[in-house]
Amino acid sequence: MTNNIVLVYPDYRQSKVFQHTGLPVGLGYIAESLKQEGIKYEFVDLNLDSIEDLHLKINEFRPQFLGISMMSYRCERTYKLLSEIKKKWHELIIVAGGPHLTTNKEKVLLECLAIDIGVVGEGEITLIEVMRDCEISSIRGVIYRTQGNVYFVGDREFISNLDNIPFPKYEGFKLEKYGSMMTLNSSRGCPYRCIFCAAPRILGRKWRNRSANGMITEFMYWYRQGYRDFAFSDSNFGVQKQRVLDFCDEILSTKFNVRFHADGLRADHFDRFMLEKMKIAGFIGLTFGVESGSDAVLKNLKKGETISQIESTISNAIALDFRVTLFFLIGSPGEREADIRKSFELAIKYNIIKVYFFNLTPIMGTEFYDWALSKKFINLSGVRYPEDNFGFSEEAIMSTDAMSQVNLTKWIRIARRLELLIDWRYRFLAMVTKICKVIPGAPDIIQGYPHRWIWFVTYPIIFPVSRLAWHGLSKCRHIISKSRELS
Repeated sequence: MTNNIVLVYPDYRQSKVFQHTGLPVGLGYIAESLKQEGIKYEFVDLNLDSIEDLHLKINEFRPQFLGISMMSYRCERTYKLLSEIKKKWHELIIVAGGPHLTTNKEKVLLECLAIDIGVVGEGEITLIEVMRDCEISSIRGVIYRTQGNVYFVGDREFISNLDNIPFPKYEGFKLEKYGSMMTLNSSRGCPYRCIFCAAPRILGRKWRNRSANGMITEFMYWYRQGYRDFAFSDSNFGVQKQRVLDFCDEILSTKFNVRFHADGLRADHFDRFMLEKMKIAGFIGLTFGVESGSDAVLKNLKKGETISQIESTISNAIALDFRVTLFFLIGSPGEREADIRKSFELAIKYNIIKVYFFNLTPIMGTEFYDWALSKKFINLSGVRYPEDNFGFSEEAIMSTDAMSQVNLTKWIRIARRLELLIDWRYRFLAMVTKICKVIPGAPDIIQGYPHRWIWFVTYPIIFPVSRLAWHGLSKCRHIISKSRELS
């Protein structure tokens, strides 16, 4: 065996949670750093490739190392996979990294005896030092096993200047299988304290960014490769306003016809001027993490935003014709039925393209997990990590201090129907808008109030027995009455 490595991304797609194969950006950064150091690698994505493909790759490539990036979601299956690989290739050194390892540290090596080395936090430098045969006990960010014991050397400092890391070029990745949109990542770390998110623990509380010039360099590389659709995956994309404006100015100076999306954003980062500049530069889709329509629940979540701030940004984005998607949570501490209704009302208030209501799941490493454990809503004797009951499930995983598990499940199922209805509404209204543009004298009720008018038709049909339906119907009656006055 030679000093090379097979990088593996576990199977997440074949589940109710991950229905689409996303480009593994983190492993892309690792792969590019290895390539820059002259270390050979092969890549296997088990969302696209089979276990047999992985075995074949190991047999042909004869690596010394196997590296795998793990989430806590479905990690038990990944443990089993690694154990089977270790039985077949005893000398293969298995290195695990990613959010699951970073959050749980030594616990992961104790749970999965097949893992020889853990890489905590950012792996671009750490993994190279491991593969260069540096003294393992002196490598910061490493967990290792020796003589039956597990040791953590200590945390490595986060990389301060992200422009110093080569951006991924995905050599050996099957890019044609990931769609026509290229994913970009422009920052790491999170200074916020949301109780449901482990990002600060995984990537640090200090926000670190690539410069506008660094972002442009990566964009231009992929533009020359033929890409015209791009998605920024970092939730704190808008922390530094001037950086975004400089990026937009540079894009505008090129006069390229491209489209950008930005995912999981905080609404309080964006004002009207910033959104206007982004729209002109080619941004068409924005996704905001709203979490709740209730200020009280947002406070419990330590979100650090208000509904007023969130609505202001959503309103501006809709007015500028962005395709807006909203993320909400159901099952937050202190959240009652009235609070969930407020979330529903906020979701239907604007003509957004999609909405997702995530079933809030306690994940180890978050304050929400510690809270649920202390309140005995979960216990350590149950399932250690989330499997298929995660995020998009229709079954609540636990009770909370405000709602029973049965009641939460009821509201989650209503939310699933609302997701479908809002998706259908957007598609229907897009068709109505096209009709209105070509038909002279289209009724005022459609031209003036299309996003509200449609609820008169849809709400009583989709939600005939829920209180939400009657709320929507009464609201639509008010709109109909107002439209008659205008006519």
